[in-house]
Amino acid sequence: MTFGFGFRRILPPQISPRAQMSQDSGLGCLLMVFVPLLLIASTYLAWWELRFLVQGRPTLATVDGVQEVRMGRSGRFPLYNGNYLEVRYTFQDEPAGRPRSEHDELPLSWPHPEGKVRIQYVSGVPGGSRVEGHRHIYSTIFFVVCVTGALVYGGLLVRDARRAVREEEAFELARRQERGR
Repeated sequence: MTFGFGFRRILPPQISPRAQMSQDSGLGCLLMVFVPLLLIASTYLAWWELRFLVQGRPTLATVDGVQEVRMGRSGRFPLYNGNYLEVRYTFQDEPAGRPRSEHDELPLSWPHPEGKVRIQYVSGVPGGSRVEGHRHIYSTIFFVVCVTGALVYGGLLVRDARRAVREEEAFELARRQERGR
């Protein structure tokens, strides 16, 4: 066998008689890319929920302003209309010993807060505050679904790998027994 550069293959290729082209779809490869990406994204989204649960401190804040932000229907994201209620407030960060002015974006269905509002904040973290009760439960559910999916997919991957190893060992044993005759 001659290759384009004048090299000759001296030995025939060592291909196992068991080697075959797999006709499986590319779904497994696609999942190997997307499952970890979804897991990373969902971890980021659920991180703040965990942080508020562990480090969150409740306090009263003074409402500085409430504004309805209406963006209309988006052509790119037709299911997301982008409308929300922006609540700006000021509060005292007790452990850090300084006042903070921040805001939270609430759904339009929330009542418009006036005067004082209870908030939850993470001390010393700019942007780490929210109106009390404004939880992002969907990001936590999304995280749990992604972790479950990753564990199931990992289990299926381990199962298939073990099956392939067992099949290869059985094939090699049968081949050795056939040579010994």
